[in-house]
Amino acid sequence: MNFNMDPAQIAAVMHDEGPALVLAGPGSGKTTVITNRAVRITANKCEPSRLLCVTFTNAAAEEMKQRYLKLAGSMIADFAPDASDIPVFSTVHAFCNNIISEYEKRTGIRYVRIEGEDSPRNSIFERIYKKFNGSVPDEAMLERIKGYLRREKDGSGRGAEERPKAPSGKNQIRRFSDIVREYTRVKKENGFIDFDDMVLMSLELLTGNDEIRGWARGLFDYVQVDEAQDLSRAQYEVLRLIAGNANIFIVADDDQSIYGFRGAEPQCLFDFAEEYPDAARYELTRNFRSTPEIVKASAALVSVNKKRFFKDLYTTADNVPDSFNMVFPRDAKAQAMLCAQEALASIGAGESLAVLYRNGVSSLPVRAAFTANGIKYATSGNCPRAWEQLTVREGFHELLKAERKAGFIVPGPSTAFRRIIREGFSDRMEEQCRLEGHDRKTVSVSMDFLGLVTDNSVSYDAAVRFLDAVERSDNLSRSSAAGFAPSVMLSTIHSAKGLEYDRVIVIDVLEGEMPGSEAAGDAVEEERRLLYVAMTRARRKLIISCPLRRGMRGEEESRFVEEIVSADDEKNLAIA
Repeated sequence: MNFNMDPAQIAAVMHDEGPALVLAGPGSGKTTVITNRAVRITANKCEPSRLLCVTFTNAAAEEMKQRYLKLAGSMIADFAPDASDIPVFSTVHAFCNNIISEYEKRTGIRYVRIEGEDSPRNSIFERIYKKFNGSVPDEAMLERIKGYLRREKDGSGRGAEERPKAPSGKNQIRRFSDIVREYTRVKKENGFIDFDDMVLMSLELLTGNDEIRGWARGLFDYVQVDEAQDLSRAQYEVLRLIAGNANIFIVADDDQSIYGFRGAEPQCLFDFAEEYPDAARYELTRNFRSTPEIVKASAALVSVNKKRFFKDLYTTADNVPDSFNMVFPRDAKAQAMLCAQEALASIGAGESLAVLYRNGVSSLPVRAAFTANGIKYATSGNCPRAWEQLTVREGFHELLKAERKAGFIVPGPSTAFRRIIREGFSDRMEEQCRLEGHDRKTVSVSMDFLGLVTDNSVSYDAAVRFLDAVERSDNLSRSSAAGFAPSVMLSTIHSAKGLEYDRVIVIDVLEGEMPGSEAAGDAVEEERRLLYVAMTRARRKLIISCPLRRGMRGEEESRFVEEIVSADDEKNLAIA
């Protein structure tokens, strides 16, 4: 065992029999705890293959496996494992798929998986959406449809009146009910199952088929679950049924539950505490990652939530002066230039930087500012292409018209852009977005992107070249064979969960973004947790940015700003 751990970590690692709940705050070394306990259990308590370690992504499962192998190799004499001599590291869906495969083997029934590698599920949804709406949905729309569908399907184990209701935002998806009905019909007629079906079918088999339940329970003596706050109700019930002997070790942070749109329910953690009243509880509340200022500000924010386990979060790290700042740029263009300045500073200092945001479209102006300054970057999560934005395409069309209509004096792109703004271009785009079912905030962000493009171009042709340069930067950022490892990351907050960076800028911390315009009731608590996750990615410097304008619209800072500032004595505020 790694004896560099602190007493709280060691106590969790030493847990033997029975259920346990480990509440692990950000940067508290939970993976160290899980890995060390896995090595200790397999060295002293059971055969390695009798331990199931559940994670939520294949990448996380592989990382945990590699860490286990490295630690076991350093601690266990003559350790030379083959596939049967190590624990089972699996995602929830992969294990549920194994249950269904066993059922197929026993019955001869066959199902066609439509999710996973080379998944056709998106293309199925695209065809269905186009059938009812006449256009192909973008990536963000696809995720919204799948998220709302998942929320409606899940909730197993409770009566209908108790199940979580899908957000009202589904009503903003044109023909949503028709899309769901058609998708269900296509799956039934073709024997298709998706990830959600795998979980629900597994739960039905475990509760209604004695042979399958006995087989599944007989596979393992111990079950460890990482990131349990991300469990849906059905996933939680599946794991609880597998761990029939109650040797289930759950590691979670309810304050980092941000996947409600995928059906995640932090309520499962509270139910676990009630269903296993004698369960051991361990708290990992020391943050090894962030400065005292960052820990204080983020803890102040999340402590406003009512539905949470209390945690006394702290750090013993050295203080870094001005490690937390809140800024209010005059507009999104100024915000983007601020990000570029911080990126250049972080590159010069040899430090990593992440620019985080709620919605991928927020990255558009930042990508333009980075391109103008020659900054290479990587992207993670939804990162929509500039040319896919209706306002960008129409804006370039208007710029070309202005140049062709000109006489002897050809207006520069910035002059022409200001002119089309005066002629009501933004209002026309908002109306067209409304008619096509798109979020009108994309108009505001696209207007700022166009502003940066035209500011950096002396002619229409130059503007086109600048747009091409942004596209090339985007393509490079997406390419796994790019051959470079940029220290600057642009990412949605959801995609940044579990990661850390020397410097973090959280942009567009505004009403309508965080919290989202559809958030109400318990959903506001999840929105607060989303910002908390973003803040706690930072090691040495954190900036929260609230632009006063985007496009032609004035913006209001997020209500969460006051909750953070009130705890920080209104210091470190700046207008950029």
